[in-house]
Amino acid sequence: MSISEIGVWPSDVRSDYADYKATGDAKTDAFYSGLSSAVEKADGKGTGDILGLTMLPYSDMMSYGMKAQYSEKSTAEDPVIRITSNYGGEYRYYDVHVNEVNPKNASQIEMFALSCYMDDKGLTDGGSFGSYSKMKTYADNAACNGMCPDLRNPGNISAKFDWVSVLKQMAQIYLGCTQTYQQYLNADSLADSFEAWSRKFGN
Repeated sequence: MSISEIGVWPSDVRSDYADYKATGDAKTDAFYSGLSSAVEKADGKGTGDILGLTMLPYSDMMSYGMKAQYSEKSTAEDPVIRITSNYGGEYRYYDVHVNEVNPKNASQIEMFALSCYMDDKGLTDGGSFGSYSKMKTYADNAACNGMCPDLRNPGNISAKFDWVSVLKQMAQIYLGCTQTYQQYLNADSLADSFEAWSRKFGN
């Protein structure tokens, strides 16, 4: 088993609209058309504070930004996170109904929205960079061990998988290494939080 360095995403990521236009809209449209029923197109950026920031890989050399805020449609009964992304070089806005996100079968965008919401409500411990940042690192480690798709591969950008299972498996690997006990605690805690959330889906 292998464990890569625990850290944050590199900051030297650029957005190149000319490259997007040279490639054509097909790749970007395919990505957005593959979003689940929990995600719907919106007209503009969200309201209030930014809840989280992350990056989506577009190619081996380029990634695009993504941020989360509350949607003006959000209510206590139906929490909605507005995702703003310039994936492909063009800003688009999507609402994620977090009550419809099942962590045992979810994409990156869905888990980013859910993590930001759960951090904001104190249901997960976001720490300095948010629980999604930690979870992406654990997923990168898991991909090295063949447990889930490699999320740094642009071809897997819309991949859905069981994040709870991945976190549990990585927690056990971290537990077996002398210098990764804190990662064990973090991964195990996140797995428990998301598993509790997934019970509303009957699993």
